[in-house]
Amino acid sequence: MSFIYDKKNAQCMWCKRTQNPHPDYSHETIPSKIFISKKGRKIELCFSCYENETKAITKASDLEEILDKKFEILKVLNL
Repeated sequence: MSFIYDKKNAQCMWCKRTQNPHPDYSHETIPSKIFISKKGRKIELCFSCYENETKAITKASDLEEILDKKFEILKVLNL
């Protein structure tokens, strides 16, 4: 899994972070990657949120479904 480091305008769609929380890299943006959900949505996640989402899943298709469910919940809650 390759994440993009120091990407201009990087922002995690879950935690809304833009700056790298690591003290040695505070001048850089967060490492992020765009994932495609089962419904075709482009969802940008930081490395930390990706790790949280994948702790309990066993296959890639499960991640795609989880991304759609969480996206829809955040949309309903207007977050």
